Amino acid sequence: MSYIFANTKQFTGDTTFYRFGPHPELVILGIVIDTAEKYCLVVLYAIINTIIRNLDHNIIAPYITLNVQNINSPNNDIKDIPKQYEVSIINTIYSWFDWLIYINMLLAQVDMFLLELTTDVIAIYFVTGWYIKNRTAMQAETNEANEANLVSTTFVSH
Repeated sequence: MSYIFANTKQFTGDTTFYRFGPHPELVILGIVIDTAEKYCLVVLYAIINTIIRNLDHNIIAPYITLNVQNINSPNNDIKDIPKQYEVSIINTIYSWFDWLIYINMLLAQVDMFLLELTTDVIAIYFVTGWYIKNRTAMQAETNEANEANLVSTTFVSH
């Protein structure tokens, strides 16, 4: 639908969103991205920030939810409170700055959107793979421990 609107004569003269690469009208946070060097820096920033964003959303945010904000958490050690405040506050500050930059990049030009989408999908693929691998390894260790416990319990009872 968006493609149809972009290629309709009524809209084509008004939009710079459907362009690719550096362009004098590509502006992100007030900075004109009109050279290949600036464009490469934006692409590099987007890739690195996508990795950081995925770590934040898939590791740090769940840690805050399950350990810091969970009053029923078994890990309620008082000595860890300063670290919990630091992690929570830094996460909040990062999230706001990331949102501001992210929304400016996404709305600047379609290639920025496609770049963010692609790097986000690649990053979440690796994060999900890491979780699955570790969950499988933990399940195998638990099964081995249960089997060892069952064997020792059976041996003792006879």
